[in-house]
Amino acid sequence: MKRRRTLFVVALGIMAAIGLLAAQKPKADGKLLLLDWAAKSSMDTPPLAVLIELGVKDDKPTPWDGKATVSGATVVHREGYRFRDGDKLTEPDRWEASSRRPIAVPPRQPAVARTEGIDSVGVVLHLADVKDDAELTVALKSKEQGTASVSVKDLLAGKHVPVLGGSAVVRLVTTATPVATGKTEDDFPAACYGPDGTLWVAYVAYHVKDDDRRIQQKPYRDQPKDFKALYTPEFGDQVMVKYQRGGKWSEPIAITDAKQDIVRCAVAAKTYGDVWVMYSANRRGRYDIYARALIPKFFKKPAEAPELTDEQRWTGAGSTGNLSPVACTDQAGETWVSFQKWEQKGPAGIAQCRCPEDRYPKETARVLLQIVQARDGNCWHPSIAAGEKGEVAVLFDTTDEYGDYDIHAGLSRPGESSSPTIITSSRFEARPSCCYDPRGRLWIAYEEGPEQWGKDYGALVADQGEPLYSSRSVRVVCLQDGKLFKPTAELPTSEAKKPNPVGGLPLNYERPARYSSPRVGIDGKGRLWLTYRQKFGTRYSTHPGSYWLTFARRLEGDHWTDPIEVHHSDGLLDSRPVLLPHKDGGLLIVHNTDGRYTTPETINNDIYLSYINLPGDRVEPKLVPHDPGKKDEKLVAKAKAERKAVERIRKYRVEADGKKYQLLRGEFHRHTEISWDGGPDGSLEDMFRYAIDAAAMDWIGNGDHDNGAGREYSWWLVQKFSDAYHVPGHFTPMFSYERSVSYPHGHRNCVFAQRGVRTLPRLADPDSKTPAGIHADDTKMLYRYLKELDGICASHTSATSMGTDWRDNDSQVEPVVEIYQGDRMNYEYLGAPRSGYDPKGEKKPFQIGGWEPKGFIDHALKEKGYRLGFQSSSDHWSTHISFCVVLAEKYDRQGILDGLKKRHVYGATDDIILDVRSGAHVMGDEVRTNAAPRLEINVIGTGPIAAIDVLKDSEVVETIKPGQREYEGKWTDPKPTTGVHYYYVRVRQEDGQLAWASPLWIDYAK
Repeated sequence: MKRRRTLFVVALGIMAAIGLLAAQKPKADGKLLLLDWAAKSSMDTPPLAVLIELGVKDDKPTPWDGKATVSGATVVHREGYRFRDGDKLTEPDRWEASSRRPIAVPPRQPAVARTEGIDSVGVVLHLADVKDDAELTVALKSKEQGTASVSVKDLLAGKHVPVLGGSAVVRLVTTATPVATGKTEDDFPAACYGPDGTLWVAYVAYHVKDDDRRIQQKPYRDQPKDFKALYTPEFGDQVMVKYQRGGKWSEPIAITDAKQDIVRCAVAAKTYGDVWVMYSANRRGRYDIYARALIPKFFKKPAEAPELTDEQRWTGAGSTGNLSPVACTDQAGETWVSFQKWEQKGPAGIAQCRCPEDRYPKETARVLLQIVQARDGNCWHPSIAAGEKGEVAVLFDTTDEYGDYDIHAGLSRPGESSSPTIITSSRFEARPSCCYDPRGRLWIAYEEGPEQWGKDYGALVADQGEPLYSSRSVRVVCLQDGKLFKPTAELPTSEAKKPNPVGGLPLNYERPARYSSPRVGIDGKGRLWLTYRQKFGTRYSTHPGSYWLTFARRLEGDHWTDPIEVHHSDGLLDSRPVLLPHKDGGLLIVHNTDGRYTTPETINNDIYLSYINLPGDRVEPKLVPHDPGKKDEKLVAKAKAERKAVERIRKYRVEADGKKYQLLRGEFHRHTEISWDGGPDGSLEDMFRYAIDAAAMDWIGNGDHDNGAGREYSWWLVQKFSDAYHVPGHFTPMFSYERSVSYPHGHRNCVFAQRGVRTLPRLADPDSKTPAGIHADDTKMLYRYLKELDGICASHTSATSMGTDWRDNDSQVEPVVEIYQGDRMNYEYLGAPRSGYDPKGEKKPFQIGGWEPKGFIDHALKEKGYRLGFQSSSDHWSTHISFCVVLAEKYDRQGILDGLKKRHVYGATDDIILDVRSGAHVMGDEVRTNAAPRLEINVIGTGPIAAIDVLKDSEVVETIKPGQREYEGKWTDPKPTTGVHYYYVRVRQEDGQLAWASPLWIDYAK
């Protein structure tokens, strides 16, 4: 067995070193190497693809059986578009298909059915040998629906042609052909050309372990004997490569085994033919960049498979995570890779290095590694490109002391380097993509959102910040001769209005278009293309919920061409296609899909290769100077003040009974795109960006519903990235999910310290009415599962239709409750600050999410006698106004879980320090005493404190009014009563911010 060779890392201090390396290579010939290599491809011009979309105006399910014939062209392939059970193609040119209600519309809910409308259906035709006078004729079986003919020439120009009275439309889509399909979940594609024109595609294949969880988990009919089957910590990723040569795809080449944990991969070729595959792999608890070289034998024996060299490790000590590699080949034919590099205690930088000269390195071989860092903030989302004068550009976004994301660059060319800030306003500017064109311009596309991204927003705090995925647009700029320009061509702007502060219809926030995740590249004629993701639908549109499609547009002088759908691009928001030139002048797009929209009854990630071309020669873009923007000084000052508050809380220590606790801020109820109703919540990556940067949390737990309905692959993504963004001692993601059962059982969020715990299905009872189909012992089964697998849970929104009447509790595994939720209200007791009232009454604000007053927490504590600590979290949309602060003896996953188990926790709406003790005991403890109960209270607020309420058995027995930001004092019960009583402290600031300490249960005996 060959030994794995480790490459030692040398850190260089300046970007100029990279330029000097490039200077050793021959001068560029003035033409982009990428175009030279693409021109050598043996790939024929693919056919063109046309979509016949039917039923676009339907208001009820309708049959659209018919046929399509084409004169002046040859139909070489047909496939259904959004076909479902019963739809089919019949030979030679017919189909039987119907428009339908969206697949996830719940039965017996006519109001939802009306709101969601009807899904269209269609047929995609691939056309070859297209003549100028080619004509497509659609003839439907129903005479009332009619017949229509369309000039194929109009379609190939990118026009959308309405037919049949507007009830159908015929339009161009990309010609999508499969690269990797099968039982594995194939995702995260990367692609490049080799010097001989061979197209190489690398991707990550996840091996599903449970076929019953490909779409969603199935309920239990009976309680299982144990839950061993739900603990699967084994990894399941595998890096694969395929290549296309001579018009055919190779068999997959396994770069790794199938027991890996991979965070994206990259591929790039050297001028002498070696193809390097780089990937971020989790080995021994840390993510490093590994690489293997494929040495093609095509030049000698065309049929012989490439040789695969030993695995190399390119990163070493000093970092905890090296993630998301991207790669390119410079004009001299050398290969470069860039990636996100998390230092041991943060922040994250962007690393860049050149692949080694020696394909068989010795033990002491070295990789030159350059860290590109912008100030002291975290850097994200690297993009890399090479220019025709030897340039290598690395684009990324970063957040710093200003509190928002900006676009930065690391630019190098022979003998010189620079690190300009490209875009630097107070808006959200992130996820750049870059490419060079043949004129030497560096094109940059990025995603733009509002100011105050991830800051104070929620149901009762509507005007101080922005949720993570509100309005989102795509912007394009370019660097030319060191100056920043933008095209005069306009792109659409998203305007997703935030939900009504007190319970506006969520679907109104789910529906608006949002444009994000842009990618730029050039086609075979050097023309600039842009792709981006656009959001569609709602929680009822597909099995996983909302869906996103990729659209492609070309820049032509003073305008962008009309958007063209990239066929088989439907899936999650976070999708990063690769754009490459085709030798005939068109564009290739390598992309993934999970099929949720195009094949709605089959959900599985596959890799596709798309082709698109439009008529016309290259037109020089019309450019105007672009201002990179400037900071809003008020927002800068606000961000600096917040950083001081975070530093204060991180330095604070609680010392009691010989133990020292630190305050760890976080939450475990944060939804993302993975939830069926999480379309407006943003990507999984944005959850981590928010927690690390915008909220400066110490930990977070994902709160997606069953990590995506129990679907194994979405669970795997949450597990994977919860480990990838773990920076010990700096940021600690927990493993968690929301398990929802309607009132009176209740929604609960489950959290674990260990990786590998699967979500728990519901216990079914077909005869149960309240809630329908759920067995009465479902929550008791949950407690068994948590005990066996060492987790805990917390009920949320307990006094709503998502809550509980507190019929069940097990203090061992349900030690805390979500007292306040940023997305909704406070459930402490009726009439408490930020609580809601019966919507049938007159007092406002009305309760959001249903009225179930038996769910108020005082009912659980006082009447049921449960012992529950208090925490607060966000749920959907809400940001930065709900924190779960754990008093932890150790800053690691087990320390956080132990703090929650012991109820050593408090909830807060801001960075408030709340320290409540009784002698040697801290909040959440049980105390026995012969003296009158006494509390030691220390509060450090973020503003003047209006009141500190002391509550005994959920009733205010004392109100202290400090009138200043800090308070330290003692309180003794003036009227102590024997027996066990619970005491807790609530803080109310003058600006409305709140905090709740977990109760102390004091057993007083005279």
